[in-house]
Amino acid sequence: MTSANLYVGYLVNPARRGSTQVLFSNQSLNIQEKRIQEYITQEGKGTLLKTFTETGEDNRHRHRWPELEAAIEYCLANKAHLVIGEIRNLTNNDAFAKQILRLLNEHPGTSFHAELYCCDQPFIKKDNFAALVEHAKKQRELHGQLIKAGLSRTTAKSGNPHASDVITKVNKPKIDNAIIFALMLQPIINDYRAKGYSQRRMVTALNEDGFTAPEGGHWVLSQLQKVLERIKMNESALNLEKQFVEYRGRQMNDAGIAELLNKLGVPSPRGTHWDTEAVEKVSERIKQLHDIIRFNEFVIELMPIIEKYHLDDLTEDVFAHELKLIGVTIPQHASV
Repeated sequence: MTSANLYVGYLVNPARRGSTQVLFSNQSLNIQEKRIQEYITQEGKGTLLKTFTETGEDNRHRHRWPELEAAIEYCLANKAHLVIGEIRNLTNNDAFAKQILRLLNEHPGTSFHAELYCCDQPFIKKDNFAALVEHAKKQRELHGQLIKAGLSRTTAKSGNPHASDVITKVNKPKIDNAIIFALMLQPIINDYRAKGYSQRRMVTALNEDGFTAPEGGHWVLSQLQKVLERIKMNESALNLEKQFVEYRGRQMNDAGIAELLNKLGVPSPRGTHWDTEAVEKVSERIKQLHDIIRFNEFVIELMPIIEKYHLDDLTEDVFAHELKLIGVTIPQHASV
């Protein structure tokens, strides 16, 4: 049997010692195991050699993810691919990501190239994992910097006329991630809608199908409703972008755009008639989507230099010079 059809499973127990999620842990592990088995067996894909389960119980271990490390070692020793039952938002975790990157990059003296599959987020692949990790890192750094700036400029006693702007900038990485999450979940929701599912049935289906909630863990109705609102706003922004550019080019204000959209019978993302607030929100979402797309393209373009920056321990000045040499420009904010 070749490495092309050898797989190792990896499960993450959502419950930790003292956690309120203990009741869900067995259900979650069963769902993860089922999804892994379905992936391995579909179309005779291959054989599952072994499954590792991260319990999180041994906090004294020298590594935060001992079972993941063991799974990676097993994959490398047996030239097997890794199937993760539920990765959730663990691309944001440095220690976790480093282990996965080691599997994807470490195969000296062999033609074996490990693959990665995440059952709850199948869009995560070997080819984009490093970019996703780097994006998350940059978002965390930016978030931290903006929090410090906001704290230095805002106090509880003296009001700051720019406080709302500061708060908006601090929350931007979190908002961007929420928008991206809604975009990724939209095809799943559309499928549920086509099947006539109610919102409560969607919650059950998301949990049964192994999809995790935005912050990880199991879905509840309120989380789904927030995501559905974001999906509606995303749909309006994507569908109306060309019209909004045209209307702005004709120097139409928000009130004029709202009036025209109502006359044309265009549905509002809130399900009611258009007003200036709805037009403003859709305009802002169009900008946000452009910023997200440009930033991700920017990060992917930078990946070779970023890797060199870390490997060669380059200074910031040298890094900036490297960017200048290849003509990389920092993306600017979109305007609608």
